[in-house]
Amino acid sequence: MRSLIFGLSLMALAACSPDAGNDMAIPDEAEQAMAEVAIPDFTGIPTWRVADPEDLLLIETRHGTVTVELSDEFAPHHAARMRQAVRDGFFDGRTFYRVIDGFVAQGGRGEEADSVELPQYPPLQGEFVRPSAGIVFTPMIDDDLYAPVVGHVNGFPAAENDDGSQTWLIHCPGTMGMARDNGPDTGDVEFYIVIGQGPRHLDRIMSLFGRVIDGMDHVQALNRGDPMVNSGVIADPAMRDEILSMHIAADLPEDQRPVYEIMRTDSEAFFNLKTARRNRTAEFFFETPPPVIEACHIPAQARRVN
Repeated sequence: MRSLIFGLSLMALAACSPDAGNDMAIPDEAEQAMAEVAIPDFTGIPTWRVADPEDLLLIETRHGTVTVELSDEFAPHHAARMRQAVRDGFFDGRTFYRVIDGFVAQGGRGEEADSVELPQYPPLQGEFVRPSAGIVFTPMIDDDLYAPVVGHVNGFPAAENDDGSQTWLIHCPGTMGMARDNGPDTGDVEFYIVIGQGPRHLDRIMSLFGRVIDGMDHVQALNRGDPMVNSGVIADPAMRDEILSMHIAADLPEDQRPVYEIMRTDSEAFFNLKTARRNRTAEFFFETPPPVIEACHIPAQARRVN
């Protein structure tokens, strides 16, 4: 049995239109608040980057296609395992069999008769943190409850330790990770996607390897299980949503591949977006909320361009 060993905001990461987001100006009302923030040098940093088709995982469901960007920066072995299993056709016809409202949607190996030994997918060593050297970490301004510093790396919500020597991905809506048994090095091909508020207590103890960049509404549409019965496993197999197929975009004919651009989280546009979201001064807010924003609340935007 492969379990999530988890204790018991709909936030769609939908693609933006191709012409949106290039000129994200800071509202006039927020300019004064920016005086207290050190503005980085954005010279030479573009607003968007093109996602590598080798990193795009396409999950076909009856609701639509879910697009996940894989992260070799943080979990290269888990990302490689997903590519291997996808190319083997392992996930095709399997199901999202454990779906807990406000928590996660889990699929893959299963927990009943189809949960057989899989010698072709031996357990992986956990990839929970990585050295900070060699990555570009863009911090948030505000304090975090679970880590000394939070921010983003290449579009992925992430955190750092006190001395900045280690970095890890964090659990936000749309984050994709590998389920495991009690042992830290027991994940194989059982994945989950966060569908509720980020279960940040799982940071650094689960291997996170991707995030949904398009089709989060399709994940949210999955049938739910009862979290009080068998940890959310949907008892009736007929009520489980099927994984019709999975593909890596690079394996599709070039004229059929989806092409996505991801807003760079070290760009001026993303900095301006964070500042505007942090300082909500529009007329609608007759009570001005505190100037605070969390990394999970500002995912890097993605847009499909073909």
